[in-house]
Amino acid sequence: MLKFFGAYIIGVLIYNFYLSDYIDHVDSATAMMTEQVARLFSITLPEITTYYSCDAPLAEVHYMGVPLIAMIEGCNAISVMILFVAFLVAFTGSLKQYFWFVPLGLFVIYLANISRIYLIGMIVLYFPNYVDTAHDYLFPGIIYGTVFILWVIWVKYLVAKN
Repeated sequence: MLKFFGAYIIGVLIYNFYLSDYIDHVDSATAMMTEQVARLFSITLPEITTYYSCDAPLAEVHYMGVPLIAMIEGCNAISVMILFVAFLVAFTGSLKQYFWFVPLGLFVIYLANISRIYLIGMIVLYFPNYVDTAHDYLFPGIIYGTVFILWVIWVKYLVAKN
């Protein structure tokens, strides 16, 4: 537990230090996520643009000039990634396992997050009555479920073999 909380606290402190430079505009990780989500939307929807607030840490993906998705710092999944890595640190594996599983796990979480945001946008367009339910319950369950599956793989199949 000490290793978990130590790694988690260090990760959160580093991340908060990084965010301290972005009080009135979007941080670069959220901006990158916004641009990649916009590119994904542009495959299926015409006229996708991005908007960045000049006085708040907010980015938006617009469809035909109308906001489709609002992106804030919490949308970039870095907090979830910190939690994932802290858990891996708590269940010590070999250095070799960390070198391939941490990047793979972070990439899977990143892909799950981009998919999550894209699907929320599709729900905004086609099922607007379900946006709050999907955003607040369904998609957190999916992203944390993805992390949970990665943790199970780490503990059951990788660390247990040491």
